[in-house]
Amino acid sequence: MVALVVWAVVHALGAWTLNHDARRPVVVITCMAAFLGFWGALLAARRRRLARGR
Repeated sequence: MVALVVWAVVHALGAWTLNHDARRPVVVITCMAAFLGFWGALLAARRRRLARGR
């Protein structure tokens, strides 16, 4: 997950240097945060499901 955050920051910096529009990196970081949040929620649900099955 840390590698994905670093990757998103690199892309956000690239998006910003294209025309210095602050909305572009915000969109990139927001999309990555949504993806990581969804992934984390799925992992938490899986962890709960596996713990309940023991």
